[in-house]
Amino acid sequence: MIDTKRLLERLSSERGSDFEFDSTPSEAAIREAVRSLQTEGLCGRRVVEQRLGPYFLASDQHGQRELDLLEEIVEEEYADRNVCVRTRSAECSRLRGGCRGTR
Repeated sequence: MIDTKRLLERLSSERGSDFEFDSTPSEAAIREAVRSLQTEGLCGRRVVEQRLGPYFLASDQHGQRELDLLEEIVEEEYADRNVCVRTRSAECSRLRGGCRGTR
């Protein structure tokens, strides 16, 4: 039988683990984490799909509320930037972890 908790923990390891959120994180706490990842050069899609999204999915304490907040915050924070938020643009470099020209 598959241990889903262990599987999710392994999938989310090293993806958002730099951040610790309480059981009901504030919008400001999530925004701070998004801004931190943004300064590393990550595009919005990678922040949601590969870093913070898996962290919230693997957590027993977090759920749809945090995922909805995350999506709203990413859209706001990346609104003025020429990087992908929902889909991978032609400029996105999969190997480097972000969009070209962001560093």
